[in-house]
Amino acid sequence: MGSTLVETININAKDFTEHFLTCSTCINQFSSDSIEHQPKLLPCSHTVCRQCLERIVNSQPRSDAIKCPICREHILLPRGGVTSFPPSFIVNQLLDLMVQLRRDVIPKCSSHTNEELLFCETCDKIFCQLCDQHQISAEHTVVPFSLAIKRMNEILFFKASKTISCLDHAFEAVNNEIIRLDSSMEKAAEAINRSFNEIKSYVENRRHNLLQSLKTTQDHKLKILCGSEAINRSFNEIKSYVENRRHNLLQSLKTTQDHKLKILNDQLNLILNEKSKIEQECAIFQEACDIHILTQRIQELNDRIERMSVLGEPRENSFMKFEFRHNQALQDLARSLNSVGRIRVSSTYPPLCRAKIEPAVANLQCAIHIETVDYNGNVRIDGGDPLTVNIWDPYGKLCEYNFHDKQSGTYTIIFRPLISGNHKIDIRIFDRPISGSPFIIDVTKHNNPLWSFGKRGRGDNELSMPVSVIVDDSAEREQVYVLDPGNSRIKCLTLNGKFIGHLVTDTLLESTSTGLAYRSSTSRFYLLDWKSKLITEFSIANSDSSSNENSQITIHHQITCSSFNEPVQIAVFEQHQNSLLICDNNTFLIVDSRTGDLINKIDTRLFGIKTIKGFTIGLQDEIIVGDHRIHILSYEGKYLRQISSLTQQQIVDVDVHIAHQPPDLIPSYHKQLQSSISLPPHSKSTNILTAKGGFYTALCVDKNGLLLAGKCEKDGFARIEIYDNQGHLLRIIDSYTQRLRRPCSLATTRDGCVFCVDLTTDSIRKYRYT
Repeated sequence: MGSTLVETININAKDFTEHFLTCSTCINQFSSDSIEHQPKLLPCSHTVCRQCLERIVNSQPRSDAIKCPICREHILLPRGGVTSFPPSFIVNQLLDLMVQLRRDVIPKCSSHTNEELLFCETCDKIFCQLCDQHQISAEHTVVPFSLAIKRMNEILFFKASKTISCLDHAFEAVNNEIIRLDSSMEKAAEAINRSFNEIKSYVENRRHNLLQSLKTTQDHKLKILCGSEAINRSFNEIKSYVENRRHNLLQSLKTTQDHKLKILNDQLNLILNEKSKIEQECAIFQEACDIHILTQRIQELNDRIERMSVLGEPRENSFMKFEFRHNQALQDLARSLNSVGRIRVSSTYPPLCRAKIEPAVANLQCAIHIETVDYNGNVRIDGGDPLTVNIWDPYGKLCEYNFHDKQSGTYTIIFRPLISGNHKIDIRIFDRPISGSPFIIDVTKHNNPLWSFGKRGRGDNELSMPVSVIVDDSAEREQVYVLDPGNSRIKCLTLNGKFIGHLVTDTLLESTSTGLAYRSSTSRFYLLDWKSKLITEFSIANSDSSSNENSQITIHHQITCSSFNEPVQIAVFEQHQNSLLICDNNTFLIVDSRTGDLINKIDTRLFGIKTIKGFTIGLQDEIIVGDHRIHILSYEGKYLRQISSLTQQQIVDVDVHIAHQPPDLIPSYHKQLQSSISLPPHSKSTNILTAKGGFYTALCVDKNGLLLAGKCEKDGFARIEIYDNQGHLLRIIDSYTQRLRRPCSLATTRDGCVFCVDLTTDSIRKYRYT
């Protein structure tokens, strides 16, 4: 293929305009836009502007002819006058060409106006041949400065065009990614809707199967209607879960799309801003004559072109896909739906079902145990029966209760009667009364023992001067230990009062052993002997509560204290792990359980306590002392406050939470009842007249902070008072059928029971107090 050689000539725009585009008569430049200076072509081929022709016509005596101002040839005027002369087509084309073509700037020397500046590409220097004696040799490339500027401008515009082209390709790539992102969004949303429609069909099939099963099980129209409503209600709830999950997935999909779209749109804006910036810069530097600035701009464009590879790649992808079978969730859902709901039937026969009601005491929780059987008298082994329970007090007011389904065919109802008297209890299953319903129970105001163990003697079921009781109701042991110094032994009982055995103490325990304490956190016992003044720390080796054999003990060490005179009682601090509290001649001694060193000595006579009848330690290691009042001291021996029996004191009920029982909801109702009704004069269960005198011989604090105090009255009888942590008397255990004489030790259990050792009757008794 041949090549074409194009030769170009540089023309001076000013000289060209003066010679070819200027009227020779008025020396004004022709203009195609101005009417006055329009170029008119004469028949002699000369061109004169319209203004000059009109002036010549006006100055000639003849009105039908003029002379050409250039060649003086006679020219006849056309009928239309000067305006009828044709325009000079060549001149007009040259005018348009001069406007459209870019004019090259040829820099001249300031000293030699006719001398063009030169540019040495090797030295990067601009010079004039006449002014500057620049060394020119064959190794140097010297070109006219105007040519160098023209070349640089051409390179600049080429680089700019290339950069803009790269930006256009980048814009197209990112925009295509946005289109693909929208398509991915639509496909994923369709997949979600299609998949969840499939799940809804599973749910609907399961609902249909249950309804069919209901129709085959029940033949009563009303029961079928009720069952259908329950099934539809349940499956509508399942459908709402499915719909919520679908909505959450669509929302997550939309959030992901918005995030990707924002990144891509930001990239598009960056591309457009870069393109606009390059176009503006090219327009600014189009007239630039500084070759160094042009070179710098070209280098910047080269750098931008190199960066276009990064900007041309979309910064985010359009991939979004909904996966439906990527794990076992669908199979698990199908299996779960097959197990959702069931048609519940029951073979319970209400007329044969029985209820066992515990003895009811005013202000104490009462349990009703219901056992269900079928028509043949077989005990039912599953629950779920619809029980209806109503409990009325003597005044016809409904009592609140807690219901517990043990899922074994047995049910427990817990309620708290607020007043004594006959209560009516109606228990129904399937709206049919059970055997014996309605029940009439007599709620007594007397709190009698659940059981009593022991009498004076040396046999297994006998005691001799018992002085202390310890309860270990942990899951591993669940035993009661009674210090029986009259028989020189420690007796072990179950929580139900059954004899287990005796601890094998060899010669450790004598009749002079008067104190026994137990630290539950370490499972260590502390035995105090007032005669030998020794404290023995031991633990039990055999923890099998079902064994009737004698349990062995392990003695860890024995201590004594030089300050001991007649130590008779002992208690342990739980927070101060190494401290023991000893009562010695109406003085408290706090000793170290490891060494026997005296830590503190508290003289109670300074606080007006003449005789210490009983004492215990509170939850915060406070020392609680009893004489005819109850005094509370700090661990350091400071007097804090006292609790006194008033001549008339209101008994209020409190909400005591027992770990293994349902929460008690009765107290709030009891307060409302007290404010809404006034009891008749014969009902005095809410106010107790406390007799003056007497003294407290046994004290105990349970895990809920309730204080139990055994008090001996002047009439020879005793009772147990229960106080809250504010010192308010809650209730009284009067043991009406088996009167207490001299309670000397108390111990509580987690289920709201208290064990009381009665020294006078040589017995131990168990009561409920919550």
